[in-house]
Amino acid sequence: MNGAGATSRRLFHGRYHWRYPSSSHLLAAMVVGGGGAMIYWNNGDENDDYYNSTNRVTCESPKATTTFTTTTKNLPSRAKQIAKLKSCQNLDVLIVGGGATGSGAALDAAMRGLSTGMIDRGDFGSETSSRSTKLIWAGIKYIATAVASLLRVHNLTQPYKALQDFYGEYQMVMGAHKERRILLQNNPHLTQWVPIAIPFESWLTSWPPPFHHPLFVTAPLVMPAVMKIYDAMGGLSADYNNVPPSHIMGRKRALRKFPQLSQEAKYFQIFYEGQHNDSRTNTCIALTAAEEGAMIANHVEMIGLITDNNNNKKKAIGIKCRDNLSGEEFEIMAKAIVFAGGPFTDSLRKLEDANATAAVAAAAGTHIVLPSYYCPGGIGMLDINTSDGRFLFFLPWEGHTLVGTTDRKEPASSDYGPPEEEIEWLLNEVQKYLAGDIKVRRSDVLSAWQGYRPLASDPNAPPGAPVSRDHIISTNPDTGVTFITGGKWTTYREMGHDVINRVVQLHNLKPTTSNDDLTATRPLRGGVGYNRNLPIALVQEYGVSEATAKHLARTYGMNAMDVLKLAKEEHQHWPRFGKLLIEGFPYLECEIPYMCRYEMVCTVKDVLTLRTRVAFLNKEAAISAAPRVAELMARELKWSRRERQRQLKEALDVLATFGGTVPGPK
Repeated sequence: MNGAGATSRRLFHGRYHWRYPSSSHLLAAMVVGGGGAMIYWNNGDENDDYYNSTNRVTCESPKATTTFTTTTKNLPSRAKQIAKLKSCQNLDVLIVGGGATGSGAALDAAMRGLSTGMIDRGDFGSETSSRSTKLIWAGIKYIATAVASLLRVHNLTQPYKALQDFYGEYQMVMGAHKERRILLQNNPHLTQWVPIAIPFESWLTSWPPPFHHPLFVTAPLVMPAVMKIYDAMGGLSADYNNVPPSHIMGRKRALRKFPQLSQEAKYFQIFYEGQHNDSRTNTCIALTAAEEGAMIANHVEMIGLITDNNNNKKKAIGIKCRDNLSGEEFEIMAKAIVFAGGPFTDSLRKLEDANATAAVAAAAGTHIVLPSYYCPGGIGMLDINTSDGRFLFFLPWEGHTLVGTTDRKEPASSDYGPPEEEIEWLLNEVQKYLAGDIKVRRSDVLSAWQGYRPLASDPNAPPGAPVSRDHIISTNPDTGVTFITGGKWTTYREMGHDVINRVVQLHNLKPTTSNDDLTATRPLRGGVGYNRNLPIALVQEYGVSEATAKHLARTYGMNAMDVLKLAKEEHQHWPRFGKLLIEGFPYLECEIPYMCRYEMVCTVKDVLTLRTRVAFLNKEAAISAAPRVAELMARELKWSRRERQRQLKEALDVLATFGGTVPGPK
């Protein structure tokens, strides 16, 4: 353990108690239309900084002991992690895929005392979980689509099935509310609540209505009641007092808050969702799994399956891997193997069975990043009825404005670059809501990227069966390999918990603790002892700027103190410590050696895209910072000049695929 004077605390199970509203009452209210919901009109100034600063407590070791420390915990280096994976005779669980779901499963398994391994062919979450809309949301859209589906005319002939489908969607959203609350309450250093405004320019929507159902033409009239039901589903109004309930913002106050928007709005409906830096949360889940004893390795790719040649030739007993940095190939043996590849799960299943039936339909989505002045005051906006019927978010994120997303069906790809026509479509949608004297320009696009989300289907279902936005877990009866796919970011912990439950039962594994839900109270790396006043302490103790202090606290939590121990005095009046990596951004150069020593960062491209989010925020800024990042990493990791140049070229090649101020080819 690092640091003197580390504090320790105790784990108290059952500390948090949630009370959900009656399911029957909520269902009845939603079907009827939310009659009698309490609505209030808020024209006063709101405090938009809502998050729970209560210190969280947790276990530390893989055997579920009850003490921990509040400073950076030393983890084995990547090389040592790989050596442990190679030398382990037979892991209990081996997870292929280090996105949010795979990392969550590794954390869950390790906290049960199971010997656990996890690999990812890139950095943790590099291909899926880092490219989301950055929301931790329960899914108001899914309830709306479920209601629209329930009220279709053709359901009059099949009412039982219609109610079954609706109840399934309802249960999924209720589960997402629970998981959203756990993630935000346990990790105030990584998450926050963001207010989102829905503007209504008339008392009836334009045609075609949202969700292509005539009922929703009345959305402006019923939205306040609908949002009160949404509040009640999460228990926000009754049980979580630090989260404000939804409310209405009058036109006059809205125009003070959003002077850049069109003057035509009748009112704005305000509601709250969670928000995070998705790649940082993913990295923290993976590193927390390592803290709990899991053996994890990034840039290690599965290239084949090892089967039992003595008894059952199809039974999987391990995998063949390749270290994508060194080229070395090796084997990892395990009792239970889990594929958690998100939209790339089918490519893993093809290594298991070349004739495997597809289980994932990938959906691509493009996001663009604009300057912060398009989203002032820390309040986002949601368009529920774009020109093609999609939801479109305008969100404050990392000092910029994030806009997305589009939706197109195609096979998943690792490429960052989005189609130019989708960038233009997003800009056109943005322009609809701006005042007449403000023009959004193509050159305002600081960065643009695409990501893929998995839409899961049962490979054994009949042709034409609908895909699911919930997750599915399936085990190959021949090989014994289990895969999990589908779901969404908010429910990563539930997904990890469910798949570990499955393999424990299937493979008769022996957890060392009877409590199978320890992750429900486990803060992620840096969250133990976190306090919302940490940025002030960092300014006072280390003399860094306020912007940098907030960034460090919201990225590393309590470990920010250890980051700043690596900062050098700048011999200037203010700030006294910490050299900026890029002018105009809060990142410090001392973060680079910290990542290399304690967080398994391996490549320049990973620093620029995932460990900082510079590439996702401003393509040109990332390109300008790349040589300095390569220099700092070369010094820390003892790279040769040749390796430094190779790393820099690789990073610049990746950055070139991002969208930016200059349009790409159509």
